[in-house]
Amino acid sequence: MEGVVSRRFGLMVPHGKLDECIPFLEGGLRSLKPTPYHCVLGKDFLAQADDLADWLIDFHKVVSDDFAPAAVYLEMNGFTINPGEWHCHLFGYKSAGDVWELDWLAGPDAEFDERFVLHGMESVQAAFAEVFLDECRPLGVGLAEEITEHLVTARFMQLVAAAHRIAKQEYAPLDGLPVLATAHDWDVVHRTT
Repeated sequence: MEGVVSRRFGLMVPHGKLDECIPFLEGGLRSLKPTPYHCVLGKDFLAQADDLADWLIDFHKVVSDDFAPAAVYLEMNGFTINPGEWHCHLFGYKSAGDVWELDWLAGPDAEFDERFVLHGMESVQAAFAEVFLDECRPLGVGLAEEITEHLVTARFMQLVAAAHRIAKQEYAPLDGLPVLATAHDWDVVHRTT
């Protein structure tokens, strides 16, 4: 099951099938016996879409004083080992790379010093704080944990996509600009334009 989840996620997300991926992940989690991670079902970050849209607009305006951004990238922190606060950082690039070869994301040309704190999944954060480092957890809990990691990442990507849609309506320079999103140390990104 673990390999299937990662492979399916890795194929669906870069091909623009995030909206199909989330129900797939939730269905996989529902098929397992209840665990502390099941609290993720039905949770998302979407209540913050307007605030994140404003943050994207502010960032673009600041960066545009120095260069015309060719891409923007939002990265969620390493949330499994940092359950106390989930947040993301924002980076700008003078040139855009490929979603299949992500080395270019390591060298941003601009970044916001501040971070955007994520809310809406506090019960999931508590589950990671309680269970993640427990080496004696049952196999079913480990599978639920892996699916939940993918689901949290997908929900972050969903937030960024929603914020980008809102921001494009309010601020024309973001229309057509590639906006990428993933979590720290993940090798799959979601892209909107």
